[in-house]
Amino acid sequence: MNRDPIQNLLNRINQQSDFATKHDAFVAETLECGGSYQAQAGNTFMIDLHGIRVLANSEANAHELWLRAANIQMRRLGGAA
Repeated sequence: MNRDPIQNLLNRINQQSDFATKHDAFVAETLECGGSYQAQAGNTFMIDLHGIRVLANSEANAHELWLRAANIQMRRLGGAA
Protein backbone atom coordinates (compact mmCIF):
# COMPACT_ATOMS: atom_id res chain seq x y z
CA MET A 1 0.00 0.00 0.00
CA ASN A 2 1.28 3.43 -0.91
CA ARG A 3 1.84 5.55 2.18
CA ASP A 4 2.19 8.86 0.35
CA PRO A 5 -0.79 11.03 1.37
CA ILE A 6 -0.86 12.88 -1.96
CA GLN A 7 -1.00 9.66 -3.97
CA ASN A 8 -3.60 8.20 -1.61
CA LEU A 9 -5.86 11.22 -2.19
CA LEU A 10 -5.27 11.09 -5.94
CA ASN A 11 -6.29 7.43 -5.86
CA ARG A 12 -9.58 8.40 -4.20
CA ILE A 13 -10.48 11.29 -6.53
CA ASN A 14 -11.20 10.49 -10.14
CA GLN A 15 -10.41 13.49 -12.35
CA GLN A 16 -13.83 13.01 -13.98
CA SER A 17 -15.72 12.97 -10.66
CA ASP A 18 -18.44 15.54 -10.17
CA PHE A 19 -18.00 18.63 -8.01
CA ALA A 20 -19.74 17.13 -4.95
CA THR A 21 -17.52 14.04 -4.94
CA LYS A 22 -14.33 16.11 -5.16
CA HIS A 23 -15.62 18.54 -2.52
CA ASP A 24 -16.37 15.69 -0.09
CA ALA A 25 -12.95 14.08 -0.64
CA PHE A 26 -11.08 17.36 -0.08
CA VAL A 27 -13.09 18.27 3.01
CA ALA A 28 -12.63 14.81 4.54
CA GLU A 29 -8.88 14.86 3.82
CA THR A 30 -8.52 18.32 5.35
CA LEU A 31 -10.39 17.26 8.49
CA GLU A 32 -8.39 14.03 8.82
CA CYS A 33 -4.92 15.35 7.96
CA GLY A 34 -4.95 19.09 8.54
CA GLY A 35 -4.55 21.82 5.99
CA SER A 36 -6.91 24.46 4.70
CA TYR A 37 -9.92 24.32 2.42
CA GLN A 38 -11.60 27.70 2.44
CA ALA A 39 -12.98 30.72 0.66
CA GLN A 40 -10.70 33.74 0.70
CA ALA A 41 -11.32 37.46 0.39
CA GLY A 42 -13.09 38.37 -2.82
CA ASN A 43 -14.07 35.52 -5.10
CA THR A 44 -11.05 33.30 -4.48
CA PHE A 45 -10.74 29.86 -2.97
CA MET A 46 -7.71 28.18 -1.41
CA ILE A 47 -6.73 24.56 -0.89
CA ASP A 48 -3.56 23.99 1.15
CA LEU A 49 -3.12 20.28 1.70
CA HIS A 50 -0.08 18.00 1.97
CA GLY A 51 2.30 20.81 1.07
CA ILE A 52 0.44 21.80 -2.09
CA ARG A 53 -1.27 25.19 -1.99
CA VAL A 54 -3.46 26.58 -4.75
CA LEU A 55 -5.51 29.74 -5.00
CA ALA A 56 -8.19 29.94 -7.67
CA ASN A 57 -11.15 32.06 -8.75
CA SER A 58 -13.63 29.33 -7.73
CA GLU A 59 -13.84 26.22 -5.62
CA ALA A 60 -14.14 24.02 -8.72
CA ASN A 61 -11.05 25.61 -10.27
CA ALA A 62 -9.17 25.10 -6.99
CA HIS A 63 -10.02 21.38 -7.20
CA GLU A 64 -8.61 21.16 -10.71
CA LEU A 65 -5.48 23.16 -9.90
CA TRP A 66 -4.73 21.13 -6.78
CA LEU A 67 -5.20 17.83 -8.63
CA ARG A 68 -2.97 19.02 -11.47
CA ALA A 69 -0.25 20.19 -9.06
CA ALA A 70 -0.49 16.93 -7.10
CA ASN A 71 -0.09 14.85 -10.25
CA ILE A 72 2.97 16.90 -11.26
CA GLN A 73 4.43 16.46 -7.78
CA MET A 74 3.92 12.70 -7.89
CA ARG A 75 5.53 12.44 -11.36
CA ARG A 76 8.54 14.39 -10.04
CA LEU A 77 8.84 12.15 -6.99
CA GLY A 78 8.49 9.06 -9.16
CA GLY A 79 11.27 10.28 -11.44
CA ALA A 80 13.58 10.89 -8.49
CA ALA A 81 13.25 7.33 -7.17
